[in-house]
Amino acid sequence: MLIIPAAVMLAPVLITALVLRYRRARSEMRYRLLLQLAEMGVALPAALPGEATPQHCDRRRALVLLAGGIGLSAMLLSLPLEYHVGHRVAELWGLGILPVVLGLGYLGNWYLARRGDAHG
Repeated sequence: MLIIPAAVMLAPVLITALVLRYRRARSEMRYRLLLQLAEMGVALPAALPGEATPQHCDRRRALVLLAGGIGLSAMLLSLPLEYHVGHRVAELWGLGILPVVLGLGYLGNWYLARRGDAHG
């Protein structure tokens, strides 16, 4: 009985663990290469090859959080289930407000940073 829910809940954890392990291994290889170059006496460039940073990271986070929050609220509103006598799951729609507000914060941060870059 508990095998299917455990498998469903364990799958995202395993995927996340694999992605994090891959990133850590890639970073370790990069730093080993830089250490070897430094030991050989090669002058390292000013901009060291590091983690690639997306250009519009805040905008991407904002859009993901906005969509996730709106989707969570819509899902909770549409569920016909009851968790107590007389209380429907649809009453929990407000849980989606938190990601929406966080997304709006990231969107505001992205907009202000973009505006600040334009003015110098």
